Amino acid sequence: FAPLSHLGVIILDEEHDSSFKQDQPAPCYQARTVAQWRAQLANCPLILGSATPSLESWVAANCSTHPSIENLPLSLALRPPVEPQSSDLPAPLSPSLLVSLPHRVRDRPMPSIQVVDMRQELKQGNRSIFSRSLRDALQDLQTHQKQGILFIHRRGHSTFVSCRSCGHVMECPHCDVSLTYHQPQPGGYESLRCHYCGYGQTHPPNCPACGSPYLKHFGSGTQRVMEELAQQFPDLRCLRFDSDTTRAKGAHRALLTRFAEGEANLLVGTQMLTKGIDLPQVTLVGVVAADGLLHLADYRASERAFQTLLQVAGRAGRGEDPGHVIIQTYSPQHLVIEAVVRQDYAAFAASELQYREDLHYPPYGQLVLLRISGMDLNTVRQTAEEISARLRQILEQTDGSQTSHSSSYQVLGPAAAAIARVARRHRWQILLKRLSDRPSPLPDLTELRSHCPSSISLTIDVDPLNLS
Repeated sequence: FAPLSHLGVIILDEEHDSSFKQDQPAPCYQARTVAQWRAQLANCPLILGSATPSLESWVAANCSTHPSIENLPLSLALRPPVEPQSSDLPAPLSPSLLVSLPHRVRDRPMPSIQVVDMRQELKQGNRSIFSRSLRDALQDLQTHQKQGILFIHRRGHSTFVSCRSCGHVMECPHCDVSLTYHQPQPGGYESLRCHYCGYGQTHPPNCPACGSPYLKHFGSGTQRVMEELAQQFPDLRCLRFDSDTTRAKGAHRALLTRFAEGEANLLVGTQMLTKGIDLPQVTLVGVVAADGLLHLADYRASERAFQTLLQVAGRAGRGEDPGHVIIQTYSPQHLVIEAVVRQDYAAFAASELQYREDLHYPPYGQLVLLRISGMDLNTVRQTAEEISARLRQILEQTDGSQTSHSSSYQVLGPAAAAIARVARRHRWQILLKRLSDRPSPLPDLTELRSHCPSSISLTIDVDPLNLS
């Protein structure tokens, strides 16, 4: 959006990263799409860089050669999600080119990847969060003063806290989610926190429902991993790298600098570790629990899991010494795990695109998510039903050249969102699916706002990344 003149080139590095998409607060936009239009307005090239590109970008660059993409309309594969409403904006994008860099810098080898079946570990009596292979690798780090990374997809200590007597789960009073247990900082106290609205409370000594003292912590986060490391490897120097430890200004760079200068053998962190960090001295990467990425109620779950796992694996062996990656999972035969082991993006994309095509998901269709939220559940539900009815009327209307306008779309919902309440606001949603085999212009949906009372918020998210 910067008013720069005489642009020569626009580069989006790690173009697949979800941080390029804004869904809250409004306006909702995809920075990649903005960059596409901006590049055409400036008549300059746009370079999208990634070792694990989004499937939309992959299709756009391969639509003339990829066997599973031959029948996809070129204009759908390459155009931004919303057609221009002004003659001042450029026409849909011209064909893209794919430039591949198949080798690492200085022809360094790709890291070897080992998958550990945690089911077998459990059968053989290992109940630790670390497999025997990972324990041996961590011991080797300590013995030879090498460096490594441990990846876990959650921050905090435990995913939720439950009473072993009555089964009560500690939940956020403002959201329909469980509270995450966080260990105390120096001079602080044990706390339960909501990662959606920011609510926090002290950890109760007894169950608030039945009074039982038998409270158990379930799941693992970065703090739990650090705790286990301290118990099993007391001499291993570790640093934690997540949003809790990098909130202060400059903390992100300071932590990485400390690690690069050899203050620690191990860096324990979340997805922040996958964002283009170059640490040549890292020889080991361990993925503590890959299953937390695989089994999510989202059609993009496999794509995100593959991108995350391959990106974090790529942190190993970037220097002179070869890298080794250990992935712990209860689903070793999962297609994502198998593709990551082969480090074969093209094979994964071909498999995933077939599934997307069968169900008309992007890039073989387009999604628009309408989120309706408010403090009163009945008002939210009624408004969602009214908006859904009006949306169907809009889609049934013809616009001259279109004789079967409504057949180009599917309307799913209204229904409560997967997380039905966040920050005391009830959430319902409607999903509009635009079918690629019967393309037609996206209608103007802004008039739907007129059906919302002042207490209700309507967000229209074109090409949403998150459907929950």
